[in-house]
Amino acid sequence: MKYIITPNPSVPNNLRQISLPYNSQSRTFESEDAMVDHVIARNKATGLIGADAPHYVVDESALPGDHYFFDAWEWVDGAVAVNMAKARVIHMDKIRISRNRELAAKDITFMRAVEDSDTAAQSAITTEKQTLRDIPANFDITTGVDTPEQLKAKWPDGLPTIPDPKLG
Repeated sequence: MKYIITPNPSVPNNLRQISLPYNSQSRTFESEDAMVDHVIARNKATGLIGADAPHYVVDESALPGDHYFFDAWEWVDGAVAVNMAKARVIHMDKIRISRNRELAAKDITFMRAVEDSDTAAQSAITTEKQTLRDIPANFDITTGVDTPEQLKAKWPDGLPTIPDPKLG
């Protein structure tokens, strides 16, 4: 499957990925190249591809493994590459989202411990919450992490991963 890649003027994405209508029943094309030309022309007419913006036709196999770090994709030397500095920020943001959900869940158990006057449980939960709060400062996502796959695999123990809405 082929995609059209073009710079995205909208933050935060660096690139815009445009899919071709392979399953379209509304129009048939003489060739895949004719379909690509049509999609490029249509997207230029609607402004999704700027009139003077570069665009690149790439095969799906030339794209990074998945869209987890899509907001860090950049066009570098004729190919899509993941900017690792941006990917680390994205990954830490996802860790924070999961951490914040866990903190909120601990608030409920803490309030139950307060209602029950269970000071031992309150103390334990307070320690657990502080450990969660310290994750961004203490969790290292740089050492031994050179690829997007290694970065994605690096996740704090005991912290549940969250599904990526872009992946369905």
